[in-house]
Amino acid sequence: MSSSVFSPQQIKFEFLSYIKEFGALPEEWRVGCAADAQEAMFGRNGVDRERDIWLWKPALSAKAAAIVYRYLTEQMHVPSAEDECQGSQIFLYRRTPKNAAGNGATG
Repeated sequence: MSSSVFSPQQIKFEFLSYIKEFGALPEEWRVGCAADAQEAMFGRNGVDRERDIWLWKPALSAKAAAIVYRYLTEQMHVPSAEDECQGSQIFLYRRTPKNAAGNGATG
């Protein structure tokens, strides 16, 4: 994990830039918060590290992560990856077709 933490504004900007860069509608992405974003994405949600497009960032706090989560789910209509938002790490991913190359990034 990166030793840096990011503000809600920094995370919003980077996540929205990712959505724009890799295309697709916001509804085709998933967002979530977790104490361990990598476990949430790769373990619980089955994100493929090589094929799917993904990104996660450590927020200043769980409250800061929840601010980003609410913005993305309520304003941008990105569906939630999990039933609840818990933890200070926020993640975003989009599944890609099996024959397409993916790209992932870490905090």
